[in-house]
Amino acid sequence: MTTAHMTTSRRWRRHITAPIIILGLSGCASVPADLGRGDVDSLVTERGQTVDTGDTAAVLSSLVSQSLSADDAVRIALINNPQLQATYAELGFAAADVYEAGRIRNPILSGSVLSSDRSGERDQVSFGLVTSLTDFITLPARKRLAAAEYAAVKQHIGAAVLETAADAEFAYYRFVGAKQVAALRTQIAKAAGLSVALAERYHDAGNLTPRDLALEQAAAAEAQLDALAADAEAYAMRATLGTVMGLSVGGPWDAPAQLPVPLASDDPLDELLALAAQSRLDLAAAHANADKVADQRGVTGWTRWLGDLDVGVDRERETDGAHLTGPIIDWELPLFTQNRDALLRLDADLQIAIAEVRRLTLAVNSEVHLAFAETANARARVKTYRDTLVPARVAVTARAKEEEAFMLIGIFELLETKQQEYDAYQGYLEVVRDYWLARAELTRAVGNTLPSSAKIGKDRLDVDKLIQPKGSGDHSQRNMQGDMKGMQHDMNGGMKGMQHDAAKPAEAATPESEHAGHGNHKPDGDSQ
Repeated sequence: MTTAHMTTSRRWRRHITAPIIILGLSGCASVPADLGRGDVDSLVTERGQTVDTGDTAAVLSSLVSQSLSADDAVRIALINNPQLQATYAELGFAAADVYEAGRIRNPILSGSVLSSDRSGERDQVSFGLVTSLTDFITLPARKRLAAAEYAAVKQHIGAAVLETAADAEFAYYRFVGAKQVAALRTQIAKAAGLSVALAERYHDAGNLTPRDLALEQAAAAEAQLDALAADAEAYAMRATLGTVMGLSVGGPWDAPAQLPVPLASDDPLDELLALAAQSRLDLAAAHANADKVADQRGVTGWTRWLGDLDVGVDRERETDGAHLTGPIIDWELPLFTQNRDALLRLDADLQIAIAEVRRLTLAVNSEVHLAFAETANARARVKTYRDTLVPARVAVTARAKEEEAFMLIGIFELLETKQQEYDAYQGYLEVVRDYWLARAELTRAVGNTLPSSAKIGKDRLDVDKLIQPKGSGDHSQRNMQGDMKGMQHDMNGGMKGMQHDAAKPAEAATPESEHAGHGNHKPDGDSQ
């Protein structure tokens, strides 16, 4: 090989080395195999929610085969909610951006063959290889910006996961509360039916006017309508919960008709505000986005003077057989435009991002304050029902039984009093439900499991055995099933008396004979 050929060969290797090195250094950005779902699950787990990552089908089958708790409903929603699964899929877009940011543009290979019009001359053949030097220079900045965007997307998706968890908890308590009210309304309707049966016996014996009988029948019909409406409401709440969990409303899953007993105390407001500032993933994502836009603005500030810069190598064989090899450079000179438009857009984006951080900060503060106030208000209403209204209604019923025993009032006045007592029980159940709904909203506002949730015990309110507060005499603790049986005893006793009276002429009935069937009934406190 001649010296000229050796020199040309060395030049070729030297000129072609730079683009090859650039290609090798560009590499590919690392994208997690799960596209970042594990990172999202970690964010959610840090905020107190359980994300099942194993055999989700087995977990789902195990959970739906038992009576669901609030935690069970949340766990099902986090692995089975279709909308949430679609949200997780958005990680693919962010991962694609990260992958793209970690690469430079593919090199461009060019070639041409030009035929000479002179006899005996060879075709002119040229090859060129060009790659973007601008992409290589800006690679670290683009990687950094893509990683920041990726982190913000994961925070946004984590916020959506927590939102779904809050939706599931809220829907669960609405369903359980509706079921419990429906159970109570069914008992009230049964009691109203017994009252009508008794009224019909009184009417047949000539001791009740048609108007009073019609009133009792209307009241029983209204009680039945209330029970049917409560059943419909419970079914609607079941459908809502099923939708959040991704389960069919007609599936075999169910939840107990028993609300948990309210906690003895809730978390202080100051602690919740501090926890929300640390935990709200949407707020963290807003901060990350503002930081990313500010960084992007800085990168654009210095790259706008760089322009598009492409470098490469070109090799050409002339018609006489000589070879020409040399570097290529294409540079967009920033003479007429320096990407000022991009800077203006980024300035606007930065102002919007900063304003969004401020808006969300205020919104989080307001949401926590509002949810805390609603929880405190519900707790106060629970206390009023538990300590004042329900005991008062229980005492009124007890006194009414005593007055009915001495024929100071009629059996239907007693039944009306008992109906008012049951209305108080329903109101109590509803405010307890409101308390748990308010706590679910407080959890949503804080963006984290409430510290006091660890104190939730296994005690549940039971329609058939509703514990009442102390301080109401012999009625400090009431058994609702016992109350129902006692009321049925009152009515059955009245019926037996009326059966005895019905054998007599109607005009012979007297107040004393009307009371013959239940004159020995004891006050409710003594009958338990």
